[in-house]
Amino acid sequence: MKKSIIALAALFAAAGAQASTISYNFSNPVSTTEITQTGTLGLFDSTLGTLTGASLELQGAARFAFTGTNSAAQAQTANITSSTDLFWSSSIAALSAIVSGTDVFLSLSSGPQSYASGETKSFGPSNKNASVVDDLASILASMEAAGGGNFTLTCNSLSGLAVQGGGGNIDTTQDTAAGCGARIVYTYDEQKVPEPASLALLGLALAGAGVSRRRKA
Repeated sequence: MKKSIIALAALFAAAGAQASTISYNFSNPVSTTEITQTGTLGLFDSTLGTLTGASLELQGAARFAFTGTNSAAQAQTANITSSTDLFWSSSIAALSAIVSGTDVFLSLSSGPQSYASGETKSFGPSNKNASVVDDLASILASMEAAGGGNFTLTCNSLSGLAVQGGGGNIDTTQDTAAGCGARIVYTYDEQKVPEPASLALLGLALAGAGVSRRRKA
């Protein structure tokens, strides 16, 4: 009987803990590069339960438009690539150490193109999106606080244009824009108070155990 009561109590205790998730996100508009954009996300409120995991998705968007002009007297073949590299930092030192090694890279390539003498070709505008996810399991203690709170992420861009081929005779122009966003998801065990009916059942079980003991005595 004693083992049964212990097992029942353990079952109620397990039922009182429920796995839950909570998330925060932000998104900044696409603006002419180079950019420096900052967004705010929420810390996990430790009064909600026990934090068991966190993942951060870094999001990037870019718009590319560029041209190539053959300035040579003869035909040329060239491949032009416009790119934007988005790199990150955070107001939380432990998180900054993780995101500083996570870049979001976006690009648009013309592919090999044949240019007649004096010919200009235009590419774009074209929109690109990409994201990278970081597991924050190693810094959970830095991502929570009683009552919650906020932290910031800052995104910067480095844009460029590269020409392969063309013998140095391809003149280029480019117009690039970029924007950053992020989403953090927390997983945690939420401690729930047992329902009245469950408490009543447990009470009856304990009472039955008491009656059984008195009878044996």
